[in-house]
Amino acid sequence: MFAKELADLLVIKRVEGSLENIVVDKLAQDSRKVVPNTMFFCIEGVTVDGHLFAGKAKELGANVFVASKPIKEQVGDSPVIYVKDVTRVMTLFANHFYGYPSENLNMIGVTGTNGKTTVTHMVDYLLEELGKPTALIGTMYRKIGEERIETRNTTPEILTVHETLQKVKEIGGDTCIMEVSSHALQLGRVWGIDYNVAVFTNLTHEHLDLHKTMENYAHAKSLLFSQLGNHSKNEKPRVAILNRDQEYFGQFAYSTSAEIISYGFSEEADIRATEIESNGAMTTFVVTVNGEKIPVMVPMIGLFNVYNVLAAFGVAMVNGIPLRKAIEKIAKFPGVGGRMQLIQKGQPFQVIIDFAHTPDGLENVLSTLEEVKINRVITIMGHSGGNRDSSMRPELGEIAFEKSDYVILTADNPRQESLEKIYSEIVSGRKNENTPYECVDDRKQAIERALELAQEGDILLFAGKGVEPYQVIGEEYIPYNEVETVVQALEKLGYKN
Repeated sequence: MFAKELADLLVIKRVEGSLENIVVDKLAQDSRKVVPNTMFFCIEGVTVDGHLFAGKAKELGANVFVASKPIKEQVGDSPVIYVKDVTRVMTLFANHFYGYPSENLNMIGVTGTNGKTTVTHMVDYLLEELGKPTALIGTMYRKIGEERIETRNTTPEILTVHETLQKVKEIGGDTCIMEVSSHALQLGRVWGIDYNVAVFTNLTHEHLDLHKTMENYAHAKSLLFSQLGNHSKNEKPRVAILNRDQEYFGQFAYSTSAEIISYGFSEEADIRATEIESNGAMTTFVVTVNGEKIPVMVPMIGLFNVYNVLAAFGVAMVNGIPLRKAIEKIAKFPGVGGRMQLIQKGQPFQVIIDFAHTPDGLENVLSTLEEVKINRVITIMGHSGGNRDSSMRPELGEIAFEKSDYVILTADNPRQESLEKIYSEIVSGRKNENTPYECVDDRKQAIERALELAQEGDILLFAGKGVEPYQVIGEEYIPYNEVETVVQALEKLGYKN
């Protein structure tokens, strides 16, 4: 594609140098991904300013630049398109460059504080019934057909999203299921994506480092629904699937012009769960839709997972999968790694790994474990440091000490923040002073300590990491696998079944 074709999309811009006959074969905002004939976008981020890497991008073959600050000293006579908002222009250019791929795909976006990963995986599992490969973009990885690619953001930057959509089309797929974070919505990572279905799971305390207030956080989440189908050129149906039991239901419903399907436990819900029972390994309930009551069995525990199932049922129905077929299939759902994941190596106590890292997530998991525990619950947890929302730490501590019988505080992703500070802020919320605790800085050693303390009938909850493939210590991303670390520690103790 010619650079001029992209530049002509803009009414307001200033061009230095000539765009005539400049061919663009790739778009990039990361200088490490530049190849010859790349258009390079100088994104001014929170921690890194892309303008500083324009010279490196030119050395690697970038032949045209989009910037908001002068870069002539770095790029010489190379053409530069100067604009006020590089991120917004990158979104516009990417959509055109890749041929507006989301308009020709079945796009499903899931947003909320907790449950996004489980819901997207449930939806992906149920949509296997349609017989075509899918793409899944989320916290754990990007999946394109059978290929899995590591990711560090719940919702990657827009160029990666478009590359994913292009690839799923190339392998014959027509559906992409995405976790859509509030950061992505506020920072423009999903501008221009044409969603068919948008799902709201819940909204609880998180990310106030960015949003400052819950009202701002809710507004950021609501953008997914206010944008639902507004820029579409096709006639695909648009549906918002909303948790009826959440206090923000009304705000989200008001924000969209799409059809609304509600789910929850209340009588007003379109997809309603009642008669919920759990036996420690699975949950049964009755789902009611249009007056018809159908029994459901799912091999997961926790009321929060009932909500996740109801949301997934809504998406399946919108996509033409009969409810009874979805109910039959969800009974064999294999679960999601790092989400209430049971590790069994023959030990006489339960070991559970879960990503719970917010007050609501931790309370949901610990409340569920309280109902099935035989002896003690030992919780191993920490909290991310650096520029993350530290205001939730006292609440995390209150929940952990109230609902656990023993707590071990350890490293999560401390970044540049001291562990002592993180621990003290968690412990500051401790109201139940009868719950003993200790601090073990090294997470592997903390795991070994928990297993050393474990007695028959105990439940050990390793919270906060899930299957996140790294620990962030200082500026370094250190490879880390919680499941492997726990399994190795169990085997070291002689448990090898």
